[in-house]
Amino acid sequence: MAFEFLTRRLELTSLRKEEALMYLEKHRLLDLLVNLTSSLLFHRPEKPRDFLLNMLARIKIAKITTVDFPYLMDDSNLVSMFEIMDPTNQGFITPVQYREALKNLGLLGPDEVIDEDREVITREDFRDDVNKRTLKMWSAF
Repeated sequence: MAFEFLTRRLELTSLRKEEALMYLEKHRLLDLLVNLTSSLLFHRPEKPRDFLLNMLARIKIAKITTVDFPYLMDDSNLVSMFEIMDPTNQGFITPVQYREALKNLGLLGPDEVIDEDREVITREDFRDDVNKRTLKMWSAF
């Protein structure tokens, strides 16, 4: 869908479209654009271009240093998200809820399967795994 959005105004032959898609996939540019757009919509800065340039600079710096990658959600956001899925405050969610949360955050690959044999996912497991997956996502760029 994102590829069609990016190329609909261009007149490309099927070969050129295929080459363009391969290039975008090879460099994970669609993933990068989706994540940058998500951050932009989440933060809604007054100066979106400056915000995006800053995000790209932070990603570049984080790749060559030990500085943290920019996270869309901080721990308080993750706790809030977890609490929405755990309205009775039991301290855990089901693997199905966990899988859906990862999908909603864009942290679950299309072919990725979550081990649903686990009985429960604790708040700490949820937070740690989301942070790990976010780090993995940014470090791929």
